Amino acid sequence: MCGGTKFHGVFCSCVSPFKIVFDSLKIFLRNKRFFFSIFFFISLPLSFFIFSLSLTTYPLLVQIYHLEAVALLASTRVEARHVWHESRDDAIYLLRIKALFSIPCFFLSLVTAVAAVHATALSYNGKVPTLQSAAAAVKQNWKRPSITTIFMYIILLAFAPIQWIFAGMAPTSELRFIAMAVGSGLEVYLMAVLSLGLVVSISEERCGWEAIKVGSGLMAERRFCGWVLSGLLVSVSGLIWGKMKVLMEGQISSTEILSLMSGMEKMGIICIYGAVVVWSYVVTAVFYCECRGRHGIRELEHEEDQETGISMI
Repeated sequence: MCGGTKFHGVFCSCVSPFKIVFDSLKIFLRNKRFFFSIFFFISLPLSFFIFSLSLTTYPLLVQIYHLEAVALLASTRVEARHVWHESRDDAIYLLRIKALFSIPCFFLSLVTAVAAVHATALSYNGKVPTLQSAAAAVKQNWKRPSITTIFMYIILLAFAPIQWIFAGMAPTSELRFIAMAVGSGLEVYLMAVLSLGLVVSISEERCGWEAIKVGSGLMAERRFCGWVLSGLLVSVSGLIWGKMKVLMEGQISSTEILSLMSGMEKMGIICIYGAVVVWSYVVTAVFYCECRGRHGIRELEHEEDQETGISMI
């Protein structure tokens, strides 16, 4: 009987990611008009800005890599210094462009997150979200997720070089591959915790490191589920970016027909990515509601056990 209970627990833990994805799709389809408005007016412009930045800066990025390679192969130090100076100027110009694009991208991403999480929480509890309630939620809650987002960027930037350092220290290619695989798995889990922390900062009176700690605590018994969901979202985004990179590499076409087809594909990818952004927030918000509900049940059972112990005394 005990073995059956353990098997059932493992089975439920494996099914739960798919259940959360299914529930998120139900919420998405149940409020089609609301989420389409969020997608069309907020998420689609966000996706357009992100991919426009990539499309416009990709040739410059390729040129910087080319100049760095030329500088390493330069015959004299004077020539190498001249090439590095040109590469540095291009890099500074690239950073300025990214800084300019980061302002509208941050604003649109923040509004999308707050509106999607707000609507998902209402729908999860049987209520109907409206654009007015979403606008009010954005007006009231934009400060907390803004602070949490800054903490998220800092943590991800600090973690990014760690796996490369460990991979570089590996003596063989096999150990290097294992180090990169383990590092990628840890990064996916870290993204799950940070995403849940962002939802906590939107739904509760917490922000920054406190919200991230609460998100990690909520995942205490569902870490595998959170890791699978995060891996799914990262994989979908990776496929989209991989397809876009292929189109960017072949954007200089010899025929107008191929150029037109490439432009249509890019617009299709931009629309798909905008929908994925909204859906990812819905999935994370449903996962938060599930974790918060289970956490509340555990707290209630703990209080009942304490009361029972006191009454027995």
